[in-house]
Amino acid sequence: MRTSTGEATPASRWPTALSRVLAYSVPAWLLCSTGAVAADGSFLEPGILLKLGIDLGIIAFSVGMVIACLRAIKRARLREATAAEEAERLALSENTLETVLAAEPQALLTLGETATPELLVSNLPGSFGVPRDASLLLAFEQWLDGDSAADLESAMKELAAHGEPFNLMLRTKRGRYVEADGRTAGHTLVLKVRDIAGQRLELAELSAKHKELEEQVAALRLLLDEAKQNERDNAEARALLDTHFRSFDRLATAFAVFDSTQRLAHYNQAYVDLWQLDADWLETRPRDGEILDRLRQARRLEERAEYRVWKQDWLSTYGSGNQTEDRWHLPDGRMLHVIADANSDGGVTYLYENVTEHIALESRYNALTQVQRETLDTLREGVAVFGSDGRLRLYNSAFAAIWCLTPKLLDAEPHVDEVTAWCSLLYNEPDEWDRTRAIVTSIVAERRPYDSQFDRPDGTVLSFAALPLPDGGTLLTYSDITDSKRAERALIEKNEALETTDRLKSDFVSHVSYELRTPLNSMLGFAQMLAEPAFGPLTDKQREYVDDILSSGTTLRAIVDDILDLATIDAGSLRLQLAPVRVSAIIDAARHGVEERLKQNEVQLEIEIEDGVDEVVADASRVTQILYNLLSNAIGFSEPNSVARLTCRRDGPMLAFSVEDEGPGIPEDFQETVFDRFESRTQGSRHRGAGLGLSIVKSLTELHGGTVSLESAPDRGTRLTVLLPLTQDLETPEMEAGPMRATHAG
Repeated sequence: MRTSTGEATPASRWPTALSRVLAYSVPAWLLCSTGAVAADGSFLEPGILLKLGIDLGIIAFSVGMVIACLRAIKRARLREATAAEEAERLALSENTLETVLAAEPQALLTLGETATPELLVSNLPGSFGVPRDASLLLAFEQWLDGDSAADLESAMKELAAHGEPFNLMLRTKRGRYVEADGRTAGHTLVLKVRDIAGQRLELAELSAKHKELEEQVAALRLLLDEAKQNERDNAEARALLDTHFRSFDRLATAFAVFDSTQRLAHYNQAYVDLWQLDADWLETRPRDGEILDRLRQARRLEERAEYRVWKQDWLSTYGSGNQTEDRWHLPDGRMLHVIADANSDGGVTYLYENVTEHIALESRYNALTQVQRETLDTLREGVAVFGSDGRLRLYNSAFAAIWCLTPKLLDAEPHVDEVTAWCSLLYNEPDEWDRTRAIVTSIVAERRPYDSQFDRPDGTVLSFAALPLPDGGTLLTYSDITDSKRAERALIEKNEALETTDRLKSDFVSHVSYELRTPLNSMLGFAQMLAEPAFGPLTDKQREYVDDILSSGTTLRAIVDDILDLATIDAGSLRLQLAPVRVSAIIDAARHGVEERLKQNEVQLEIEIEDGVDEVVADASRVTQILYNLLSNAIGFSEPNSVARLTCRRDGPMLAFSVEDEGPGIPEDFQETVFDRFESRTQGSRHRGAGLGLSIVKSLTELHGGTVSLESAPDRGTRLTVLLPLTQDLETPEMEAGPMRATHAG
């Protein structure tokens, strides 16, 4: 082997070096051995012999080293090729992973033991304000609001310290809500930030609004405390307080402040709009009890059985130093969350928050959860829903029954690892459970559903399916298909038994038919020999007997041939020899076959071929057999001196052969079985056959890709029409179909 510069590679220089060593060593050895022989023919000095041995050892060592070096070079090249293939496979896998990660708008960051963050993918829209740099993404305070940044910072510390996963709803500085998932993968921390929508977005907005209201209330309380302190100091402070309170008119939360004498001191516009009170009357600083009485008279408070007792209890907040909360259901359907906070100076501050939408949303959520639970409990399939943290969120009684688990265990929201450990007691297949845990706990961008089926040792057959849910959860379903599987297996075994029986029947019919033809041919041959004049004249009675033997034998041979044809068709071994054939030649062959019967039955045959009908692609012998059986059937059911008609015409892409007789016809109740095997009725005529002719016609027609139809009525004759395709595919090689046999119709 040589390099591109023409120099020999190491692998190609070793054989040259080896040959040179052998070329130089062998003559030296021969010279030494020649000099070591004395005149008397014996070896001389022992030193010379020792030198010879050393030379031979060096030669053997050199050859061994050459072989070892060649093998080492071969192994090194093989490892190099293997390493190149592995590098290519890893590169392809990396490209596939990058494609999957980029399929969903998200930011996926990993933080390994080296504490160097790596941003695998970051394709969130720029309107979210999420940085596309790993170091900037970890600086949470730069792109999240204060509370969200603090929550995420705390969750990341818990994840790093204890491996505790988290799922947070965060708000960016641009006012967009995102969802943050944190998990551990070995010694690596994984942070995933993605967009949220639907009910989860609505819930995040409501939570943010609630938090904002709490902050406003806290600020209001602080402002009130400061205002009261300033009011005690001087009148200017009171004017400043009024200015501050007027700024709260823009708040959607209604509030009112009553002093230690239970008189209205401050309120905002939302308070006026909520209770629809006269602003001029409120300026008179009415007492708290007076306002409650007016609201009750205007039917703006809910009806209470003991109003005076309730009013007294409610006003007992003054001077208590406590905070009281209650929910008021107003007659117009609204629901208020009322907070009465007793101040240190003996007054009370009221906050009225309209929680109608929040309660309605919570009610709809609870109703939906209850409906889902009730629906799941009515299912026969076992259903289990796991959350994004891998814990069981929802299950039905069928799931507990299938795996023999108690509600006490499942109501504790166990992790998927615990659930699979319990289930493995009934079905111990680690690969199956590893696959289940992987789809429940994986945090890849695109999760795909999968299903499987397994047989438990107790004989139960389960059908399993796993479906990822949009919120990061996973739905698992288990269906007990033991009965259907048993029925399926029974049907398969029964079908196999029927196929075996049918094959045995076909083999038996074919074997018996072949065995019958041998003695039958001998009988017919001897009968024909007896009928020949060369063997002597026969009496009239003897000739009658010989003719009966020939007629009956010919009929029997035709029946055996029909049975053989049907057995061959049933076995699927009959193949057509398709070729373009002349229609007139086929009809002439069929007419020639029935000439003798036409004379015996005194029936005339009329043939009509439409102009333009010339050729058809078909098996000539089998089409002739079809026409022969149709004509034999028509002749057999025709009265003497009647006419049988054979017409041939084009019917679209098909070629139609019609055979019509003037016989007694076929009753309507018999027409459905006329093509069945061994169905033969005389219908008042002299014809009686084995009932195989029309069955063979139907089988051969369908083998050509055609159809056969029947039109008949009592005393109006019968018309049988065969439709055959004008063209066929001649590219597929066809097996030998066998010679044409003249058979008697049923």
